[in-house]
Amino acid sequence: MSLNGLPLALTSTGEWVEVTAVGGGRAMEKRLGDLGVIAGRVLQVVQKDGGGQMVVAVGETRFALGQGMAQKILVAPSQDKGNARDECQAEGSCRRRPCRRRWFR
Repeated sequence: MSLNGLPLALTSTGEWVEVTAVGGGRAMEKRLGDLGVIAGRVLQVVQKDGGGQMVVAVGETRFALGQGMAQKILVAPSQDKGNARDECQAEGSCRRRPCRRRWFR
């Protein structure tokens, strides 16, 4: 996992952030990838409580993350608020088959 960014768990409610890296192994990368949490994607922290659980939004989708999972997602502040409909960074870079890139156009 790259050391560029800070863990998602350290962000505040209402912040827009861009995912820089996802750690935690293949299974976690696949699970988060299925939810749309991939490097380069912009997401918003919708709700965060003191216990570590948080609700994040990726496009129109909202889901909850626990403290452990949020610690393994590295993010950087984003100036591009709400551009959660990003396309894959390069043709063929999407690991999901079939590629879901067409859904975000």
